[in-house]
Amino acid sequence: MALQVQTHTIDGIDVLVIGGGIAATFAAIKAKQAGARRVVQVDKGTVGKTGNSCFAAGVIHVCFPEDDLDDRVLRLTRAQGYLAQQDLIRDHLQESHVILEELRRYGVHLVMNTDGSYRRMAGRGAYPIVQFFSTQLMDSLRKYAQSIGVEQINRLYLTDLLSRNGEVTGAVGFHQHSGDFHALRARATVLATGSTYYKSIHPGQRDCSGDGFAMAYRIGATLGGGEQNDQPANAMPARVDVGPGMNKWMGEGAYFLNSKGERFMVRYSPKLKERSGLPQIVAFFCIEARMGRAPIMMDARHFGPEQMGRLYQMLPLPQREFESVGVVQDGKFRKTVEFCPTGPTTRPGVVVDRDYASRTPRLFAAGEACPPSAVVTGLAAAATSGARAGTSAARCARDAGDPGDENGQVGELRERAFAPLARPEGLESEHVLLELQEAVIPYDVLLLREGRRMARALQRVETIRDQDLPMLGAYDLHYLRLCHEVKNLTLTAELTLKAAIERKETRNILREDYPFTDNVNWLKWIRVRQEGGEQKWWTEDIPIDTYPVAPKREAELAYLWKMARDQGVVSVKDGRIEWASE
Repeated sequence: MALQVQTHTIDGIDVLVIGGGIAATFAAIKAKQAGARRVVQVDKGTVGKTGNSCFAAGVIHVCFPEDDLDDRVLRLTRAQGYLAQQDLIRDHLQESHVILEELRRYGVHLVMNTDGSYRRMAGRGAYPIVQFFSTQLMDSLRKYAQSIGVEQINRLYLTDLLSRNGEVTGAVGFHQHSGDFHALRARATVLATGSTYYKSIHPGQRDCSGDGFAMAYRIGATLGGGEQNDQPANAMPARVDVGPGMNKWMGEGAYFLNSKGERFMVRYSPKLKERSGLPQIVAFFCIEARMGRAPIMMDARHFGPEQMGRLYQMLPLPQREFESVGVVQDGKFRKTVEFCPTGPTTRPGVVVDRDYASRTPRLFAAGEACPPSAVVTGLAAAATSGARAGTSAARCARDAGDPGDENGQVGELRERAFAPLARPEGLESEHVLLELQEAVIPYDVLLLREGRRMARALQRVETIRDQDLPMLGAYDLHYLRLCHEVKNLTLTAELTLKAAIERKETRNILREDYPFTDNVNWLKWIRVRQEGGEQKWWTEDIPIDTYPVAPKREAELAYLWKMARDQGVVSVKDGRIEWASE
């Protein structure tokens, strides 16, 4: 495809924010409120309409002043297998109620009691949740950001960060309508591009393609956490195109049944049952599948009019989708719904400090562009991290000079960005994506792990990297975007698998060949960066002795495997898991 395109340079940006979700929009708002004169927010789709934030199931986890802060720090730290940056987690919890109040002031409609207090309802986890009314959350945030002078550019796909003398100086990319190439020079840049589910069927997840991870990696930023997430995957309807909502369905009292009709979560997690955290739900889904007791079905046929009324308020899109396929009829669930884990939510994110500054000058990160150790999953954590990142970026922009010239980078990056258009007869990105999905999405690769299986998957990913990616071709600008996304997903998969192979223990994610949680040798973060064109890997000890929450320094059979063992599903022999036969 021959394109007659121009290169546009946008100078004078104080803070450039890349992304269109709640983390990015809060970063833009807070940067502007902190005094940044020119704040530009760029999204490859439309701000507020792409990614996970606009499909966030109407649920926010907030720490209220009356809650036990220390207990919540303990629970979130333990949920991350003690890999959390506990100072960042505490900051998030302390600031989450302030963020909730700001959401309300920005026009977000939250569920309130008649006395004006927030209505807190049951969801997954020990603490109640706050709810908002469907998709209007991001509409309200987008409009508020515009009202205070944040410039928003939609449909601009940014392919690479600019850098000079080791500092990030902006980003480049192409507009998906005109094809024009844009170079945005900024004093500070915030990456808030979300995570990835490897483009599964669920709403919002095809937009999350690891773009921020790849952009940061290519300029030498330090990444970490790819092998370990506070939620290894989500769980959603397997055969209906319905996104998040399990938190609300479980909070209303739905439950899971295996193929024998057994409510299995009662056995594995007798206290919280289906309201357990996602690591537990996903692990026990995998164990049931491994034992031949899949498919897993959600049963909500017992819901009454009050429960259904709340669901239609909070989750109108999923409920209408269920109506369209006959699951819900006449305002009542008539059928069970098959559930399964989504694609793995891998996050080799940008390593950040307490101000959400990366180790690369002028680069900040927020939301799921950060490692799981820094930002737990969920809207409130995305928002609090975005707020801190935006404020810190504004301070950096005030103190920093102009970014200056990038010594010819723009021309080189433009040529690389448009290269697939020179191969219209090359491999289609969707074909390569299918190969990648077949390598990493099967549940026994990154959810139920074993070294040899992961090594085979890595070999397949490396073949895609070396043989398929150089042959990618694009017919037009839409396919050009897809080519870049599959490249970024392939890098994400490679980094994730290498880190997962390296972590030789079970810590929130099942590993058959290393079933013990090893707090003697593996209270470590795994790091990677590109150095001289090569991957440099290393570990860093967690400063666990300086944190308020610490586990015993011992190795013991992981909790998830203990529960399976107690049910007679597995045993341990020669340091490996052996499965019982049905």
